[in-house]
Amino acid sequence: PPRPAMLHHHGGASWVELADGESGIAPGQACVLYTDDANDARVLGGGFIERSERAAEAEAMLTRLAAKPARIAAE
Repeated sequence: PPRPAMLHHHGGASWVELADGESGIAPGQACVLYTDDANDARVLGGGFIERSERAAEAEAMLTRLAAKPARIAAE
């Protein structure tokens, strides 16, 4: 379903900030921008997601975890 968001553009780069956040966003998915008129919504534009901040944070965490050897306590 549609989510409230803010479109930013600076220095040749554009990004979308979702008002309430969203889980499960992944590179390659589409982001489509619509007008805010529920009865007559129109597509304003869109593009494909290159990365998400949460995905970048998760990838960094996995990299840190992979760098630490697993320790299993002997019984």
